Amino acid sequence: MFEPQLIQNIIQIAPKNEVWHTPITGLYVHCCDMPTTQQAHIQEPSICLVLQQQRQICVGEQCYIFGDGQFMFCPVNLPLTIEIPDATKTQPYLGISMKIDLTLLGKVLAQLPKDVAQKSNSYSAFEQWQLTQELSNAFSRLLELLTKPQEISFLAPLIQQEIYYRLLQSSQGEKLKSLLEQGSHTHIVAQASLWIEQNLNQAFSVESLAHQSGMSVSGFHSHFKKITGMSPLQYQKRLRLTTAQRLIKLGKDNIATIAYQVGYESPSQFSREYHRHFGHSPRGDLV
Repeated sequence: MFEPQLIQNIIQIAPKNEVWHTPITGLYVHCCDMPTTQQAHIQEPSICLVLQQQRQICVGEQCYIFGDGQFMFCPVNLPLTIEIPDATKTQPYLGISMKIDLTLLGKVLAQLPKDVAQKSNSYSAFEQWQLTQELSNAFSRLLELLTKPQEISFLAPLIQQEIYYRLLQSSQGEKLKSLLEQGSHTHIVAQASLWIEQNLNQAFSVESLAHQSGMSVSGFHSHFKKITGMSPLQYQKRLRLTTAQRLIKLGKDNIATIAYQVGYESPSQFSREYHRHFGHSPRGDLV
């Protein structure tokens, strides 16, 4: 699927055991040369792809294994956990994610025939898809630019447009288009999840959020859970805890202050839920 030499070239230049914000806008590379346990992470709307080895992703109560040449489309910010079980120094894990640029996606979609832009139903983002040869070629050329930095500014946007074109023309095209369709369930859930994230320290009712979204309570709850793998309240809790863990590890503030910042009414309640979710107290993540 990907040339071994390309994989070796990227492994050679990528920082190890961290996420590399590459010089290509919106492109992230994760190269890991040792096994990891589950790590909490908030995944931005992205196309995520495994080039070598495997990674396990857990969202809500479901876990998924992604291997060589498999990719997923994440339509909304999702709190999840990632585990890389088999990485070694001789066979590192290598994966990439390309943040979805709605402006660029819209530009590509506008140039396609009108009859391909049909309404989409909501769906689960965590489906395993295998790259086509055309997509593999496009991603390969994008990654090759990391070894030719002088060509990035001109060629990267063109290749990213090609990637969107290939995806829009594929069997997954309707799912990608739905991000731009204001009446689609995916767009509605994306807007609702964004509201939750931007108002993380506020309580809300599912009824009020459904009303804001123009849907019935049962319909909103059903589509939200189908797309994110969680109910709206579970989503808020995971988002709060994952955000809090990141702030604790960064040493941004004391634990009690962080608990209030992400919406908990008492540090003791925060500590109990933190321990239940991560398996250790907040102090266990202090650097």
